[in-house]
Amino acid sequence: MKKLLPLLLLGANSLFAQKVDLDRSYFNVEFQTLPKRYLPIEKRTYGVHVKAMPVISNVYPETRIYDNIKVDGLTKVEASPAIGIDVVFEDFAFTGNEIKKETITEKDNNGNVKSSTTYYWLDITYSARGHALIKAPFAPTKTELASAQQKQEVKATNRFLVNTEFKKPEETSGDEKNYSFTKLVHYVGQKSTSSAAAQREYDSLKQRLFEQTLRNYVQNSINELNGFLVENFGFYTVKKEDFLWILDAKTDEGKTQSEAIEAVRMLFKEMKANESTETLEKQLQPLIDYFESLKKKYTENDKGSRKMRYSAYYNLGKIYYYLDKPEKVIKEAQGLIDNDYDTRDGKILIFDAEQLKIIFDESKYNTRHNPSPKL
Repeated sequence: MKKLLPLLLLGANSLFAQKVDLDRSYFNVEFQTLPKRYLPIEKRTYGVHVKAMPVISNVYPETRIYDNIKVDGLTKVEASPAIGIDVVFEDFAFTGNEIKKETITEKDNNGNVKSSTTYYWLDITYSARGHALIKAPFAPTKTELASAQQKQEVKATNRFLVNTEFKKPEETSGDEKNYSFTKLVHYVGQKSTSSAAAQREYDSLKQRLFEQTLRNYVQNSINELNGFLVENFGFYTVKKEDFLWILDAKTDEGKTQSEAIEAVRMLFKEMKANESTETLEKQLQPLIDYFESLKKKYTENDKGSRKMRYSAYYNLGKIYYYLDKPEKVIKEAQGLIDNDYDTRDGKILIFDAEQLKIIFDESKYNTRHNPSPKL
């Protein structure tokens, strides 16, 4: 997408017009999603113990379960982990099968039935039992405390809730949580117009379907557990692409901007989610100074000058956002809005920065670039 406007540039003794062509120039970044609960760096470790009954371990070995339980951003250790995870897969058993059917009719414009087809498919039910006992500091979050306070305030003014006892956050948190894997698991076969074909699928593939469904159950349970652990304690790495607005012109300014985006790409390419951005910020300082200079260089109130200032505010806002500086993002975004060119982008930057501040406040972290402990 290109944003095109006329820009009037003043020469020494003359006024001449030149087209301004701003292009989206893309660069790559890395950062982390932050957990709900804070852990100091020396406590970012976890340990896993797995016990699976033979009916499960014969199909999905304990060693594989152990290897597949991962908490992004934390280090797995064998002794004295800050987070202990005891995983037990107790049973997986066949409970029944059924041939289900569905009839689909096709009607003409008058509502008369033109055709009718009945489909059959195999539905097998298995009962699965298992759980993970997670020993970790589940201190209540600000959101949980605020939610509890809100419930108490509503209760105080609602006659129908007078005798209701809401659980307090500390009663639902503590140092242990039991994450259940117990459920009914279904295998659903392919639809067929023959009920006999659906029954043959079960008769001929009974054991294979059992093992396939068991493996899927165990893997899905592991994935859900990993998601829960990362949400609460982990640092999931996000890799994404974003863009700056860069002048596309065969002028000295255009050449400088081409060099600027090349530098942005090269520097942000070195960004690592688990490394501090301090060095990167110092390396970016000449670029920051350059974009700052554009605000003073293009001071006229015509649309072209406002557009050049817009790109400066926008680009600085994006750079500060990925350097985890939300207050500076808000400052640049407000300047973009006051500049009165494409103010919607300024509002989006402010929203993103405010969300980042909330995340930092809730998680007690002040950066999305946190290292793993070195043991």
